[in-house]
Amino acid sequence: MASFDEVVPPGKAGSIRASVHTANYNGPIGKSITVTHDDPTQGPIPLGVNAKIVGSVQVYPYPALQLAPHRKGFEGSAKLIVRQDPTEKGTLAFDGLAASVKWLKATSRRVTAAEPAVAGLPAASPGDIVVSVQADGAPTGTHHERLTFRTGLTREPQVTIPVTVNIQPAVTTQPNALILTPPPESPQGVTGSVLVSVRDDLDPKTVAVTSDASAFTVRVDPPGERAFRLFVDWTGAGRNAPPETTIHIKVGKESVDLPVRVNVARAEKAS
Repeated sequence: MASFDEVVPPGKAGSIRASVHTANYNGPIGKSITVTHDDPTQGPIPLGVNAKIVGSVQVYPYPALQLAPHRKGFEGSAKLIVRQDPTEKGTLAFDGLAASVKWLKATSRRVTAAEPAVAGLPAASPGDIVVSVQADGAPTGTHHERLTFRTGLTREPQVTIPVTVNIQPAVTTQPNALILTPPPESPQGVTGSVLVSVRDDLDPKTVAVTSDASAFTVRVDPPGERAFRLFVDWTGAGRNAPPETTIHIKVGKESVDLPVRVNVARAEKAS
């Protein structure tokens, strides 16, 4: 944010005042300002604003915590370390830990003896705070949430930690709905397919596929793989066959529904 003297008389000096919001920043920071003017002898003037932000605490990892509990290489919970900055006076009084949503669960403990470095975090020292975070019942999708806590310190009484949570669906289909259009030469039958992928933490060998209508049959190729083609056959018998169904793809306790519809008008026209 910048403010300035809009009119500067010839030969006189003007002032430009700039402020930088430093909430949730730590370490070096650089911003730029461009000054435009009506002097025909020179172009716009770039100005740089550089600062080193020193907060009350150091947080690892910085600047945000990421959770992806169903992805390979990610654990079900994540940890961060909160450490008092050595330039801050007083004593870190960690308190009031809260999450922005109910399904984001966080607990904390104070370190009493040195602990070795783990999972990309530095070694913990006595007086540090270790915060464990997990997404319990988070909906599918990418969520940008936050944790807040009080420090009891002067420079930064309250700290906000951004948390990104990515929850993948158990089963993904491409496309997410299937429309079957019978060919003119065979209006009573048609086959279509979708690409299916199973989430990393689920066993693809447990895939079970069913249809609500007997006129639709399904088959998996190849079976037992994390990514496969799901073929849907419609063996309609004229107008008595239902033109739509729902395919249920179940993997363990997780499942997804695939709507399937036959272009009946095309089938009747062809017949």
